[in-house]
Amino acid sequence: MRTYDFHDCLHEFLSEYLSHRRNFSDQTIRAYKQTFRLLKKYFEEELNVRFYDLDFETVSKDNLYSFLLYLKDNKNCSVNTLNLRLSAIKSFFRFCSEKDIEYYSYYLKIKSIHQFRGSKKNSVEYLTPEQIRLIFSVPEVGLRLERRNQFLMIFLYETGMRISEIINLRISDIIRKDNGITVRIKGKGSKIRYIPLLEDCVRHLDSYISAFHADSDNSEYLFYTIHGSEKTKMSPGTVDAFLKRYAKKAHETDETFPLGLHAHMFRHSIAMSMYKNQIPISYIRDFLGHADLSTTSVYSYADNETIRKALETVQNEIPSSSVRTKKWKGKEAELMKYCCLD
Repeated sequence: MRTYDFHDCLHEFLSEYLSHRRNFSDQTIRAYKQTFRLLKKYFEEELNVRFYDLDFETVSKDNLYSFLLYLKDNKNCSVNTLNLRLSAIKSFFRFCSEKDIEYYSYYLKIKSIHQFRGSKKNSVEYLTPEQIRLIFSVPEVGLRLERRNQFLMIFLYETGMRISEIINLRISDIIRKDNGITVRIKGKGSKIRYIPLLEDCVRHLDSYISAFHADSDNSEYLFYTIHGSEKTKMSPGTVDAFLKRYAKKAHETDETFPLGLHAHMFRHSIAMSMYKNQIPISYIRDFLGHADLSTTSVYSYADNETIRKALETVQNEIPSSSVRTKKWKGKEAELMKYCCLD
């Protein structure tokens, strides 16, 4: 039977262990205490768990990692600060495991959290919904080619097509049936997939076809350029040129907008939006035309905020200690003082 609970261990760790057994400086001890003050605040404000409800089940590896990501993403803490907080937490759990062998399994889990390194770019580059709306608003739609360019961007996003797929698309690949419009896409390895169009995209498509394909036959490319009065397949370079131009204008409005905008980023953006809206990764795989689910799984690792929110949704399933709640409920100030966090 455990003699010490979470708060008892924290009391001894901060009041005696660091100063008497480890001979830490006052400055280091203050930093450790600040770590647990921040942890208390995070659990209360972000996870809705009161300090007197904290126990070793609640202060889990997942919730601690969520806490560190919160400091990184919401509080803009540096890598050094994050590693200091992590070191304090690991030191506490190591102390607890030495205090009671039953806590050793918790320590092993916390110990497995790796230190943070210098910031890296996400595995995939994508635009936020706000940035998508911004880039769609950049073209001067009063001009014919600008209207074409706007629709091409919209179509890239709505269908998740690769640049090679969209420039090879022909009018015959737009399949109209009573229940709506479907796009037939020939992907890598000649693999065919079908993507339904939503109502808003259909309106853009009909407007585009009316303006650019009034007298076209079904064999013509959906997107084309004019060379010598003839319609020819649009080149990737043409798309890249106007995307870079639009990105520069968007950057003037939003300095976080990537200047290196490219067609594939629209594909990444719709996939990430689907993932954040909890669409199963297998559905996203089929939408994108990936042969292997492991290729699609990059989206499940690309966004720390998504991971943090996912962890928050399951935290309510973690049981709290009713015994400690009864002992400390309504005595928050006393508990803070007992744990040396006042």
